[in-house]
Amino acid sequence: MKEGKSSVSPRGNMSALLDQLERGNTCPGVNAEILRYLGRRLDRESKLRFLDVPCGDGLFLQSAARIFPNSERFGADLSAAVVPRETVAEFVAIDAAREHLPKTLGKFDVITSISGVMEFGNALFFLEGLREILTDNGILIVSNDNLLSIRDRLLYAFFGRTSQYKGFVGDFPTWKPIPLDVLIRTLREAGLAPLDLKFIAPNIREYLWTPIALPIYGIQRLYDRFSGFDNANNSGLHLRPFNSLISRHYIIACRKVLAT
Repeated sequence: MKEGKSSVSPRGNMSALLDQLERGNTCPGVNAEILRYLGRRLDRESKLRFLDVPCGDGLFLQSAARIFPNSERFGADLSAAVVPRETVAEFVAIDAAREHLPKTLGKFDVITSISGVMEFGNALFFLEGLREILTDNGILIVSNDNLLSIRDRLLYAFFGRTSQYKGFVGDFPTWKPIPLDVLIRTLREAGLAPLDLKFIAPNIREYLWTPIALPIYGIQRLYDRFSGFDNANNSGLHLRPFNSLISRHYIIACRKVLAT
């Protein structure tokens, strides 16, 4: 997998393409931010192998085809009924919470799991399976609901729930809230090294929380400094930036930990 900016497709063209992307089955701005991250680090003209799991209706892979036109794209989910044939080179119908993807698919340069990890009861099993089919210098990107936002903190304080998780038992596809620190720990135990963390503010409405977020952020920074949180945080990532208080979603980019 070659890294670096493509000489054929300048950044300006990529920005224009990102502005036209569909939202997909996640928060606004998440798909675009993932492709922006990848587009700045990988050669966009290379023949990269993409896997998205769960891929839903394939909208992320359709968007990836615009940014990486020579890529070979694969999808996996419970059902292929809504995935257009032209979107993927191959689709695998699988319950990734209970079985690993077949190794006959080969290895992938980029694996994404967008708003998916919260759908699986055994996240460690799922992530271990993805590690096995990631190339040695490939990138895995996992996105998850942010439970640190002011909105979710207030909802939990007053009503015992968050915006995404209603607090009662039901047949919902998104059902398992995973705090950020737990997800990072799970990624590490799966043999993956988290490299980058980015909180995503999807639209201007989220900034309306700023007047409440500013004083809380100040108090939080004092607490993190004097409680020992900052010293104890060995993730190498800034876990509580200001925008974690106003963002609904975040992405974590990882590499495979190689045996020495």
